[in-house]
Amino acid sequence: MRLNRKKFQEIAEREKWTEDIICHRTGLTRRSVKWIMNNGEVSEDALERIADMAGIEVGEISLPDITAFNDNVIEFLKDHERATVSFSQGRYKTRIRNLAKQRPEECQIVAENKDGSLCAHIPTSWIRINPGMELTDEQREEKAETMRKLRDSQK
Repeated sequence: MRLNRKKFQEIAEREKWTEDIICHRTGLTRRSVKWIMNNGEVSEDALERIADMAGIEVGEISLPDITAFNDNVIEFLKDHERATVSFSQGRYKTRIRNLAKQRPEECQIVAENKDGSLCAHIPTSWIRINPGMELTDEQREEKAETMRKLRDSQK
């Protein structure tokens, strides 16, 4: 999904929200907030948290998806070292472009298609299936508090 960064920045300036306030009220990390604000790509969950914080509906702060093509594909053969990936989702395309710049020997962009999707080759060792943690609101708040204490102790 895409965040209407301009509208959110207007609200944040009007409300005098700092990055710390945004992190605290949404439960997002500083790194996530910076990434969202720089790239405009946001998960549905994070977009809902941001909208809740702003006291508005999600539709008021999101931008329409600019592509009608929604497939993301990872394809590889058993015992091969290279996988072919195709992404239409912006955050993955951004990630692949950055990796292709940083590590061109491992990540090569094969094509950027007319439909907006991107096709690339990556090492199969980069492929992970990593289910997220299912936390209650209390557990999420406890983890956030632990992270705040850790961050404060490092200052």
